Amino acid sequence: MKKKLHAGKIIANILILSGAVISLFPFYWNASAAFKPVSEIFRYPPSFFPETFTIENFTRLTVYFPYFVRNIINSFVLAFIIPMISVLFNSMAGFAFAKYEFRGKRALFMAVLATMLLPTSSNYIPLFMEMTAFKLVDSYLAIILPGMAGAFGVFLFRQAMYAVPDELLEAARIDGAGHLLAYLRIALPMIRPMVTTVYISGFITAWNDYFWPFIILNTESKLTFPVALAGIQGQMFETPWGTIMVGALIITLPTLIIYITLSKYIVPDIFAGSVKG
Repeated sequence: MKKKLHAGKIIANILILSGAVISLFPFYWNASAAFKPVSEIFRYPPSFFPETFTIENFTRLTVYFPYFVRNIINSFVLAFIIPMISVLFNSMAGFAFAKYEFRGKRALFMAVLATMLLPTSSNYIPLFMEMTAFKLVDSYLAIILPGMAGAFGVFLFRQAMYAVPDELLEAARIDGAGHLLAYLRIALPMIRPMVTTVYISGFITAWNDYFWPFIILNTESKLTFPVALAGIQGQMFETPWGTIMVGALIITLPTLIIYITLSKYIVPDIFAGSVKG
């Protein structure tokens, strides 16, 4: 019996390791290609290590990206602000749906969830018309406002808020805390795992977002980095694949860093929250 369990554990570890290698290989290839000349990137059979190590792809960034630093800053600011606002509004809505009774609550929640059935692309035309009417085209508000709340975020926070004991909220109200204070001091700290998860997801989504910023932003200095990166194809009568690989590497790194930095707060706090409950 022990031999079977030992063999099963070895097979499971091999499968997990194989899955990790397969998942990480595209990132490795991207990082490797960033230090290769273009001729070596497209060589067949491919080389897994740079035979001719070069940093020319990095030095040419400013040639193809006149506003390279500004584009990076634009993406960072939006990716920082949008999920922060989203966490605030989604969690407030989830708190209301989970802890308060009011007329039409179920119908309103069903209407919110129904918006998840609509494909994202179907929203772009009415959203663009709305931003045009408010004269927000080519502004960052046109990107921030649509990301302030979403049905999936409301749903996640509503489920998380059910784990907050009603007795704690009632005790806070007896001590004189209002609805807002009970939400900020009692409910929100107890669902930190969900806050972290939604923030990470929101950061990744905002950082990688391409289509909507591509539609709504026109000024070159206001572009986000993914839009600016896509725009360098065909510049100067060529497609600088080496520089594109560098840009893809730059896009990937913040996502990995923020996940590695914040993921440690997810699992431990889930178990801590279950003990508190």
